[in-house]
Amino acid sequence: MDSDEIADSVTTVRRASLADSDGLASLRWSWRVGERGERAVSQEEFRARFRRWMSEHEHTHQAFVAEFAGSLVGMAWLAVITRVPGPEIWDRRSGSLQSVYVLPSHRGHGIGGQLVIAAVSAGRELGLDYLAVHPSERSFPLYRRLGFGDAPGVLEMRLRPRRPAAP
Repeated sequence: MDSDEIADSVTTVRRASLADSDGLASLRWSWRVGERGERAVSQEEFRARFRRWMSEHEHTHQAFVAEFAGSLVGMAWLAVITRVPGPEIWDRRSGSLQSVYVLPSHRGHGIGGQLVIAAVSAGRELGLDYLAVHPSERSFPLYRRLGFGDAPGVLEMRLRPRRPAAP
């Protein structure tokens, strides 16, 4: 399928369910193994482990998928973090936008933006205080266009060294 066909066709963005776990695992595998060269377990073992993980984390991690012609072509995850209550505001929660990914063949058509907008809308509906994201260099413009900005007073300490991306 060429770029014009993708642009002219409808891509559906929706909240994922456990029934999407194999498709989500395949997207994650494509990104981490296909593009980054990571390798630890077989794809089948990863799929089974991912299915269990998704089931165990369905109350803290909401997945959103982009579907094109019956196949999943993108994903975004919203991790909800319960924060320590305060005397004024008891229910304090924030979100971490994670693993936003679109298959290379479907990039450049606004699908990533649609996924981020879906996750942001869910965060608003949940009454989250804020969303944080750790964007790649390439995705900074997307997040800034959608309203994300630099946050003062944020520091990060790496507890595990970053692995270099595969060439």
